[in-house]
Amino acid sequence: MSKKRDPLQHDDEGYLLNTTEAAITNYPSPIRQDAHKLSDEEKIARIEPKMREILEILGLDLEDESIKRTPYRIAKMYVSEVFSGMDPKNFPKISRWKDDFHHDQNTNIVFMRVGFTSFCEHHLVPMNGEAFVAYKPNGHLIGLSKIPRIVRFFAKRPQLQERLTAQIADALSKVLQTDDVAVSISATHYCVVARGIEDEGSHTITNVLRGQFNSNPHVREEFFDAIQRIPKHRV
Repeated sequence: MSKKRDPLQHDDEGYLLNTTEAAITNYPSPIRQDAHKLSDEEKIARIEPKMREILEILGLDLEDESIKRTPYRIAKMYVSEVFSGMDPKNFPKISRWKDDFHHDQNTNIVFMRVGFTSFCEHHLVPMNGEAFVAYKPNGHLIGLSKIPRIVRFFAKRPQLQERLTAQIADALSKVLQTDDVAVSISATHYCVVARGIEDEGSHTITNVLRGQFNSNPHVREEFFDAIQRIPKHRV
């Protein structure tokens, strides 16, 4: 396979430069161009009084000691935690090094299961589950800890599961310079569990298969077999 042109340079220590480019995928979230004009502190200061107003309209007594600081807690949570992936500057710093362990005739699949929590963009309630991520090295490897960081970066924003799956695949393809990427996500959506139909047993599965994971039945089978073999979390 011919290698892609690498738009991401790296420094002497192997850390990729301009990794925010990997945060910009072909499946953009509905984020305005001016979304990062305000600092995090300014955003929190603006969200807090609006959240206070919402809670007061609902009838909550915000003089109560238990919920007095809830508007601030929610504002800080939105900006600094659960929606921090909206800002490309928060894309993880990634080191990449030459793959000296494989050759063209014997390239192993790198496979990982990653737990995540995101928020449905329709109701802003959680969805959580597992992302199964795999790639076939095309000359480069990244640290295993970087895969969960990439998954959670894209999860930390209002999301659609279909888009989340594609964004993870796009970013990995850019960072690793390979088309051979697979992502499968199984998630529970609390917009289905806690409201509407209130189906507590529902799960949604989405798959993105690229390169050999799509074109080669044996590689595709190896990926889905790995999902079945991986130990289940204890309840």
